[in-house]
Amino acid sequence: MAASACLRIVLDLSEEKLAKLEALGPMVAKVTSAFLETRWSWPKRFEALTPFSFMLTDPRVTEVDVSGLRRLADELQIKLFGASDMGDVILLLHDGEETDTAHFVQMDHAALKTAVLEPLGPTPFGGRLMRMSTADGDASPMMWVNLERDASKAPGTAKAAQAHGVETVYHGVYFTPRQSFVGCGVSSTPANAPTVYSFVDSPHQLPGDEALAFDMASQESAIACLTERPYAGILFTPISFTALMRRSMRAAYDDQFARLPLARRNQLAVAVYDVPRAPPFPAFGQLRDALDRNFSFIDLQISDPGFELDNVPPGIITSVTFRLPEGDERTRLAAMKRFMDKRETFKRRQIWPAITNVRTRAELQACLREHAPFLSGQAVCGPMTEPIGGQPWDSARLPLMHAA
Repeated sequence: MAASACLRIVLDLSEEKLAKLEALGPMVAKVTSAFLETRWSWPKRFEALTPFSFMLTDPRVTEVDVSGLRRLADELQIKLFGASDMGDVILLLHDGEETDTAHFVQMDHAALKTAVLEPLGPTPFGGRLMRMSTADGDASPMMWVNLERDASKAPGTAKAAQAHGVETVYHGVYFTPRQSFVGCGVSSTPANAPTVYSFVDSPHQLPGDEALAFDMASQESAIACLTERPYAGILFTPISFTALMRRSMRAAYDDQFARLPLARRNQLAVAVYDVPRAPPFPAFGQLRDALDRNFSFIDLQISDPGFELDNVPPGIITSVTFRLPEGDERTRLAAMKRFMDKRETFKRRQIWPAITNVRTRAELQACLREHAPFLSGQAVCGPMTEPIGGQPWDSARLPLMHAA
Protein backbone atom coordinates (compact mmCIF):
# COMPACT_ATOMS: atom_id res chain seq x y z
CA MET A 1 0.00 0.00 0.00
CA ALA A 2 1.35 3.44 -0.91
CA ALA A 3 2.46 5.71 1.90
CA SER A 4 0.81 9.11 2.08
CA ALA A 5 0.73 12.16 4.33
CA CYS A 6 -0.64 15.68 4.16
CA LEU A 7 1.80 18.61 4.12
CA ARG A 8 0.43 21.84 5.59
CA ILE A 9 2.25 25.17 5.35
CA VAL A 10 1.51 27.41 8.33
CA LEU A 11 2.56 31.05 8.34
CA ASP A 12 3.31 32.31 11.83
CA LEU A 13 1.89 35.81 11.48
CA SER A 14 0.32 38.41 13.71
CA GLU A 15 -3.49 38.59 13.83
CA GLU A 16 -3.39 41.70 11.63
CA LYS A 17 -1.32 39.93 8.96
CA LEU A 18 -3.43 36.75 9.23
CA ALA A 19 -6.39 38.80 8.03
CA LYS A 20 -4.52 39.27 4.74
CA LEU A 21 -3.51 35.62 4.48
CA GLU A 22 -5.59 34.95 1.37
CA ALA A 23 -3.38 37.26 -0.71
CA LEU A 24 -0.35 35.06 0.09
CA GLY A 25 -2.08 31.86 -1.04
CA PRO A 26 -1.12 31.99 -4.76
CA MET A 27 2.52 32.68 -3.94
CA VAL A 28 2.67 29.83 -1.39
CA ALA A 29 1.04 27.43 -3.85
CA LYS A 30 3.38 28.44 -6.69
CA VAL A 31 6.60 28.11 -4.68
CA THR A 32 5.53 24.86 -3.02
CA SER A 33 4.45 23.26 -6.29
CA ALA A 34 7.73 24.24 -7.97
CA PHE A 35 9.68 22.82 -5.04
CA LEU A 36 7.76 19.53 -5.04
CA GLU A 37 8.10 19.19 -8.82
CA THR A 38 11.88 18.91 -8.38
CA ARG A 39 12.20 17.36 -4.90
CA TRP A 40 9.19 15.02 -4.87
CA SER A 41 9.64 13.48 -8.31
CA TRP A 42 8.02 10.47 -9.96
CA PRO A 43 7.01 7.84 -8.94
CA LYS A 44 6.25 9.97 -5.92
CA ARG A 45 3.15 12.11 -6.40
CA PHE A 46 1.70 15.25 -4.87
CA GLU A 47 -1.69 16.91 -5.13
CA ALA A 48 -2.65 20.44 -4.09
CA LEU A 49 -5.66 20.38 -1.76
CA THR A 50 -5.57 24.09 -0.94
CA PRO A 51 -2.92 26.78 -1.55
CA PHE A 52 -1.43 25.78 1.84
CA SER A 53 -2.02 22.00 1.83
CA PHE A 54 -0.59 19.20 -0.33
CA MET A 55 -1.15 15.45 -0.26
CA LEU A 56 2.14 13.56 -0.69
CA THR A 57 2.20 9.94 -1.87
CA ASP A 58 5.02 7.45 -2.36
CA PRO A 59 3.94 4.07 -3.82
CA ARG A 60 7.28 2.37 -3.09
CA VAL A 61 7.33 2.63 0.71
CA THR A 62 5.08 2.25 3.74
CA GLU A 63 6.28 5.42 5.47
CA VAL A 64 6.72 8.79 3.75
CA ASP A 65 10.33 10.03 3.90
CA VAL A 66 10.11 13.79 4.30
CA SER A 67 13.71 14.55 5.15
CA GLY A 68 14.17 16.27 1.79
CA LEU A 69 11.41 18.76 2.58
CA ARG A 70 13.40 20.61 5.24
CA ARG A 71 14.53 23.21 2.71
CA LEU A 72 10.98 24.09 1.68
CA ALA A 73 10.40 26.28 4.74
CA ASP A 74 13.60 28.23 4.01
CA GLU A 75 12.68 28.75 0.36
CA LEU A 76 9.17 29.91 1.25
CA GLN A 77 10.58 32.20 3.94
CA ILE A 78 12.83 33.95 1.43
CA LYS A 79 10.15 34.21 -1.27
CA LEU A 80 7.48 35.55 1.08
CA PHE A 81 9.35 37.63 3.63
CA GLY A 82 12.95 38.00 2.42
CA ALA A 83 15.31 38.66 5.30
CA SER A 84 12.71 40.54 7.35
CA ASP A 85 11.04 39.32 10.53
CA MET A 86 7.51 39.90 9.22
CA GLY A 87 6.64 36.21 9.57
CA ASP A 88 7.87 32.64 9.83
CA VAL A 89 7.08 29.53 7.81
CA ILE A 90 6.31 26.28 9.60
CA LEU A 91 5.77 22.89 7.96
CA LEU A 92 3.36 20.37 9.46
CA LEU A 93 2.85 16.84 8.19
CA HIS A 94 -0.27 14.89 9.15
CA ASP A 95 -0.85 11.16 8.86
CA GLY A 96 -4.18 9.65 9.86
CA GLU A 97 -7.67 8.67 8.86
CA GLU A 98 -9.21 10.47 5.89
CA THR A 99 -11.64 12.43 8.08
CA ASP A 100 -8.85 13.52 10.44
CA THR A 101 -6.72 14.72 7.52
CA ALA A 102 -9.72 16.61 6.12
CA HIS A 103 -10.15 18.41 9.45
CA PHE A 104 -6.43 19.19 9.52
CA VAL A 105 -6.61 20.71 6.02
CA GLN A 106 -9.73 22.74 6.74
CA MET A 107 -8.58 24.32 9.99
CA ASP A 108 -7.64 27.98 9.63
CA HIS A 109 -4.18 29.27 10.48
CA ALA A 110 -5.07 30.99 13.73
CA ALA A 111 -6.95 28.00 15.13
CA LEU A 112 -4.25 25.59 13.98
CA LYS A 113 -1.54 27.59 15.74
CA THR A 114 -3.57 27.69 18.94
CA ALA A 115 -4.60 24.05 18.91
CA VAL A 116 -1.42 22.43 17.64
CA LEU A 117 1.62 24.66 17.82
CA GLU A 118 1.27 25.97 21.37
CA PRO A 119 2.03 23.19 22.28
CA LEU A 120 1.28 19.84 20.64
CA GLY A 121 -1.58 18.27 22.55
CA PRO A 122 -5.29 17.47 22.19
CA THR A 123 -6.55 18.67 18.81
CA PRO A 124 -9.81 18.72 16.82
CA PHE A 125 -8.39 15.78 14.83
CA GLY A 126 -6.57 12.54 15.60
CA GLY A 127 -3.74 10.75 13.82
CA ARG A 128 -0.06 11.66 13.91
CA LEU A 129 1.66 15.00 13.38
CA MET A 130 5.22 15.94 12.51
CA ARG A 131 6.45 19.51 12.91
CA MET A 132 9.48 20.18 10.76
CA SER A 133 12.11 22.87 11.07
CA THR A 134 11.02 26.50 11.18
CA ALA A 135 12.55 29.22 9.07
CA ASP A 136 14.48 30.72 11.97
CA GLY A 137 16.54 27.55 12.36
CA ASP A 138 14.87 26.27 15.52
CA ALA A 139 14.69 22.72 14.26
CA SER A 140 12.27 20.27 15.84
CA PRO A 141 13.14 16.57 15.83
CA MET A 142 11.86 14.73 12.77
CA MET A 143 9.49 12.57 14.80
CA TRP A 144 5.81 11.69 14.56
CA VAL A 145 3.73 12.74 17.55
CA ASN A 146 0.51 10.85 18.23
CA LEU A 147 -2.43 13.21 18.54
CA GLU A 148 -5.34 12.87 20.90
CA ARG A 149 -8.59 14.22 19.47
CA ASP A 150 -10.21 16.77 21.76
CA ALA A 151 -13.93 16.07 21.64
CA SER A 152 -14.67 19.60 22.85
CA LYS A 153 -13.35 21.00 19.57
CA ALA A 154 -15.16 20.67 16.27
CA PRO A 155 -13.38 19.97 12.99
CA GLY A 156 -12.87 22.70 10.47
CA THR A 157 -11.85 26.28 10.71
CA ALA A 158 -12.27 26.83 14.43
CA LYS A 159 -14.06 25.58 17.49
CA ALA A 160 -17.60 24.94 16.38
CA ALA A 161 -20.65 26.30 18.12
CA GLN A 162 -21.72 23.88 20.83
CA ALA A 163 -25.03 23.67 22.60
CA HIS A 164 -26.35 20.84 24.71
CA GLY A 165 -23.39 18.65 23.82
CA VAL A 166 -23.80 19.11 20.06
CA GLU A 167 -21.13 20.26 17.59
CA THR A 168 -22.52 22.19 14.62
CA VAL A 169 -20.76 23.15 11.41
CA TYR A 170 -22.07 24.71 8.20
CA HIS A 171 -21.07 23.60 4.69
CA GLY A 172 -21.39 26.20 1.95
CA VAL A 173 -23.56 25.32 -1.08
CA TYR A 174 -22.20 27.01 -4.20
CA PHE A 175 -24.35 28.04 -7.18
CA THR A 176 -22.04 28.07 -10.19
CA PRO A 177 -24.12 30.16 -12.68
CA ARG A 178 -24.00 33.15 -10.31
CA GLN A 179 -20.69 32.26 -8.63
CA SER A 180 -22.08 32.65 -5.15
CA PHE A 181 -22.92 30.70 -2.03
CA VAL A 182 -26.70 30.52 -1.95
CA GLY A 183 -26.83 28.80 1.41
CA CYS A 184 -25.33 26.06 3.50
CA GLY A 185 -25.88 22.60 4.86
CA VAL A 186 -26.22 22.13 8.62
CA SER A 187 -24.44 19.16 10.23
CA SER A 188 -24.77 18.70 14.00
CA THR A 189 -22.90 15.84 15.63
CA PRO A 190 -24.10 14.62 19.05
CA ALA A 191 -21.35 14.60 21.68
CA ASN A 192 -21.36 10.81 22.08
CA ALA A 193 -21.01 10.11 18.35
CA PRO A 194 -18.08 7.87 17.32
CA THR A 195 -17.04 10.27 14.54
CA VAL A 196 -17.90 13.65 13.06
CA TYR A 197 -21.04 13.39 10.93
CA SER A 198 -21.53 15.19 7.63
CA PHE A 199 -23.88 14.80 4.68
CA VAL A 200 -21.69 16.67 2.16
CA ASP A 201 -18.47 14.69 2.57
CA SER A 202 -17.40 11.04 2.51
CA PRO A 203 -20.13 8.39 2.80
CA HIS A 204 -18.20 7.16 5.85
CA GLN A 205 -19.33 10.33 7.64
CA LEU A 206 -23.03 9.56 7.28
CA PRO A 207 -24.57 8.63 10.64
CA GLY A 208 -25.83 5.13 9.86
CA ASP A 209 -27.85 3.79 12.79
CA GLU A 210 -27.55 7.19 14.51
CA ALA A 211 -29.47 8.93 11.72
CA LEU A 212 -32.38 10.03 13.90
CA ALA A 213 -30.10 11.69 16.47
CA PHE A 214 -28.08 13.41 13.73
CA ASP A 215 -31.19 14.63 11.91
CA MET A 216 -32.85 15.92 15.09
CA ALA A 217 -29.71 17.75 16.22
CA SER A 218 -29.29 19.37 12.80
CA GLN A 219 -32.94 20.43 12.77
CA GLU A 220 -32.47 22.06 16.19
CA SER A 221 -29.49 24.01 14.84
CA ALA A 222 -31.53 25.18 11.86
CA ILE A 223 -34.34 26.35 14.15
CA ALA A 224 -31.86 28.28 16.29
CA CYS A 225 -30.21 29.80 13.21
CA LEU A 226 -33.48 31.12 11.80
CA THR A 227 -35.02 32.31 15.05
CA GLU A 228 -32.01 33.79 16.87
CA ARG A 229 -30.19 35.71 14.13
CA PRO A 230 -30.73 37.35 10.73
CA TYR A 231 -29.82 35.00 7.88
CA ALA A 232 -30.29 35.58 4.15
CA GLY A 233 -29.45 32.19 2.63
CA ILE A 234 -31.01 28.76 2.33
CA LEU A 235 -30.45 26.15 5.04
CA PHE A 236 -30.16 22.52 3.93
CA THR A 237 -30.93 20.12 6.77
CA PRO A 238 -30.34 16.35 6.56
CA ILE A 239 -33.06 13.71 6.73
CA SER A 240 -32.44 9.98 6.43
CA PHE A 241 -34.64 8.37 3.76
CA THR A 242 -34.57 5.04 5.62
CA ALA A 243 -35.45 6.54 9.00
CA LEU A 244 -38.24 8.72 7.60
CA MET A 245 -39.84 5.71 5.91
CA ARG A 246 -40.06 3.82 9.22
CA ARG A 247 -43.34 4.17 11.07
CA SER A 248 -41.55 3.86 14.41
CA MET A 249 -39.56 7.03 13.68
CA ARG A 250 -42.07 9.06 11.68
CA ALA A 251 -43.71 10.58 14.77
CA ALA A 252 -40.38 11.98 15.98
CA TYR A 253 -39.80 13.64 12.62
CA ASP A 254 -43.35 15.01 12.47
CA ASP A 255 -43.01 16.53 15.94
CA GLN A 256 -39.72 18.16 14.99
CA PHE A 257 -41.04 19.51 11.68
CA ALA A 258 -43.93 21.12 13.56
CA ARG A 259 -41.38 23.26 15.42
CA LEU A 260 -39.85 24.70 12.26
CA PRO A 261 -40.70 28.37 11.65
CA LEU A 262 -43.27 28.34 8.86
CA ALA A 263 -42.68 32.04 8.26
CA ARG A 264 -39.13 31.12 7.11
CA ARG A 265 -40.18 28.17 4.95
CA ASN A 266 -38.70 29.81 1.84
CA GLN A 267 -35.25 29.45 3.46
CA LEU A 268 -35.63 25.83 4.52
CA ALA A 269 -34.42 22.97 2.33
CA VAL A 270 -34.10 19.30 3.14
CA ALA A 271 -31.36 16.95 1.89
CA VAL A 272 -32.72 13.40 1.94
CA TYR A 273 -29.68 11.10 2.14
CA ASP A 274 -29.19 7.29 1.87
CA VAL A 275 -31.69 7.18 -1.01
CA PRO A 276 -31.65 3.79 -2.82
CA ARG A 277 -31.15 3.55 -6.58
CA ALA A 278 -34.79 2.64 -7.19
CA PRO A 279 -37.05 3.92 -4.39
CA PRO A 280 -40.55 2.40 -4.40
CA PHE A 281 -43.01 4.70 -6.15
CA PRO A 282 -45.21 5.26 -3.02
CA ALA A 283 -42.14 6.57 -1.16
CA PHE A 284 -42.19 9.80 -3.15
CA GLY A 285 -45.72 10.54 -2.01
CA GLN A 286 -44.67 9.90 1.57
CA LEU A 287 -41.74 12.30 1.16
CA ARG A 288 -44.04 14.98 -0.22
CA ASP A 289 -46.59 14.52 2.59
CA ALA A 290 -43.90 14.61 5.29
CA LEU A 291 -41.75 17.44 3.95
CA ASP A 292 -43.60 19.75 1.57
CA ARG A 293 -45.43 21.78 4.23
CA ASN A 294 -42.23 22.85 6.00
CA PHE A 295 -39.57 22.90 3.28
CA SER A 296 -39.46 24.88 0.04
CA PHE A 297 -36.80 22.64 -1.51
CA ILE A 298 -36.51 18.84 -1.39
CA ASP A 299 -33.16 17.42 -2.47
CA LEU A 300 -32.44 13.71 -2.97
CA GLN A 301 -28.87 12.66 -2.25
CA ILE A 302 -27.83 9.61 -4.27
CA SER A 303 -24.65 7.55 -4.55
CA ASP A 304 -25.40 5.76 -7.84
CA PRO A 305 -24.93 7.76 -11.07
CA GLY A 306 -27.37 5.35 -12.70
CA PHE A 307 -30.25 6.61 -10.56
CA GLU A 308 -33.42 6.53 -12.68
CA LEU A 309 -34.69 10.10 -12.90
CA ASP A 310 -37.69 9.09 -14.96
CA ASN A 311 -39.04 7.12 -11.98
CA VAL A 312 -39.37 10.34 -9.94
CA PRO A 313 -42.93 11.73 -10.11
CA PRO A 314 -43.06 15.32 -11.40
CA GLY A 315 -43.40 18.26 -9.05
CA ILE A 316 -42.04 16.66 -5.85
CA ILE A 317 -38.25 16.83 -5.99
CA THR A 318 -36.38 20.12 -6.49
CA SER A 319 -32.90 18.69 -6.99
CA VAL A 320 -30.87 15.48 -7.05
CA THR A 321 -27.37 15.56 -5.55
CA PHE A 322 -24.78 12.95 -6.51
CA ARG A 323 -22.22 12.10 -3.84
CA LEU A 324 -18.88 11.34 -5.52
CA PRO A 325 -17.84 7.77 -4.67
CA GLU A 326 -14.77 6.55 -2.84
CA GLY A 327 -11.86 5.61 -5.09
CA ASP A 328 -9.18 7.28 -7.15
CA GLU A 329 -9.75 10.54 -8.96
CA ARG A 330 -10.30 8.86 -12.31
CA THR A 331 -13.11 6.71 -10.88
CA ARG A 332 -14.73 9.66 -9.14
CA LEU A 333 -14.62 11.91 -12.21
CA ALA A 334 -15.98 9.17 -14.47
CA ALA A 335 -18.95 8.73 -12.12
CA MET A 336 -19.52 12.49 -12.03
CA LYS A 337 -19.53 12.70 -15.82
CA ARG A 338 -21.96 9.80 -16.09
CA PHE A 339 -24.30 11.63 -13.74
CA MET A 340 -23.99 14.97 -15.56
CA ASP A 341 -24.51 13.30 -18.94
CA LYS A 342 -28.19 13.20 -17.93
CA ARG A 343 -28.46 16.99 -18.04
CA GLU A 344 -31.12 16.88 -20.76
CA THR A 345 -33.22 14.56 -18.60
CA PHE A 346 -32.77 16.92 -15.66
CA LYS A 347 -33.89 19.83 -17.81
CA ARG A 348 -36.91 17.95 -19.12
CA ARG A 349 -37.95 16.86 -15.62
CA GLN A 350 -37.29 20.38 -14.23
CA ILE A 351 -34.93 19.02 -11.56
CA TRP A 352 -31.61 20.61 -10.67
CA PRO A 353 -28.49 18.37 -10.70
CA ALA A 354 -25.90 18.88 -7.93
CA ILE A 355 -22.56 17.34 -6.88
CA THR A 356 -21.28 16.87 -3.32
CA ASN A 357 -18.15 15.38 -1.70
CA VAL A 358 -16.00 17.43 -4.13
CA ARG A 359 -12.56 17.07 -2.57
CA THR A 360 -9.84 18.38 -4.88
CA ARG A 361 -9.17 21.30 -7.18
CA ALA A 362 -9.15 18.93 -10.17
CA GLU A 363 -12.60 17.62 -9.23
CA LEU A 364 -13.88 21.15 -8.76
CA GLN A 365 -12.63 22.20 -12.18
CA ALA A 366 -14.19 19.13 -13.79
CA CYS A 367 -17.55 19.90 -12.18
CA LEU A 368 -17.35 23.48 -13.45
CA ARG A 369 -16.57 22.26 -16.98
CA GLU A 370 -19.62 19.99 -16.82
CA HIS A 371 -21.72 22.99 -15.73
CA ALA A 372 -22.95 21.33 -12.53
CA PRO A 373 -25.18 24.05 -11.03
CA PHE A 374 -24.76 23.27 -7.31
CA LEU A 375 -21.54 22.11 -5.64
CA SER A 376 -20.44 21.30 -2.09
CA GLY A 377 -17.59 19.50 -0.38
CA GLN A 378 -14.07 20.19 0.88
CA ALA A 379 -12.86 21.73 -2.40
CA VAL A 380 -15.82 24.14 -2.34
CA CYS A 381 -16.10 25.18 1.29
CA GLY A 382 -14.59 23.98 4.54
CA PRO A 383 -16.80 23.54 7.60
CA MET A 384 -17.80 26.97 8.95
CA THR A 385 -18.63 27.89 12.51
CA GLU A 386 -21.22 30.38 11.25
CA PRO A 387 -23.78 29.95 8.44
CA ILE A 388 -23.07 31.58 5.09
CA GLY A 389 -25.41 32.39 2.25
CA GLY A 390 -26.20 35.03 -0.35
CA GLN A 391 -22.48 35.66 -0.67
CA PRO A 392 -20.74 36.23 -4.05
CA TRP A 393 -17.51 34.27 -4.39
CA ASP A 394 -15.36 33.91 -7.51
CA SER A 395 -14.92 30.24 -8.42
CA ALA A 396 -11.19 30.85 -8.89
CA ARG A 397 -10.96 31.58 -5.15
CA LEU A 398 -12.56 28.32 -4.05
CA PRO A 399 -12.44 26.71 -1.59
CA LEU A 400 -13.79 29.12 0.98
CA MET A 401 -11.88 28.09 4.10
CA HIS A 402 -12.81 30.79 6.58
CA ALA A 403 -15.76 33.02 7.26
CA ALA A 404 -15.55 36.06 5.01
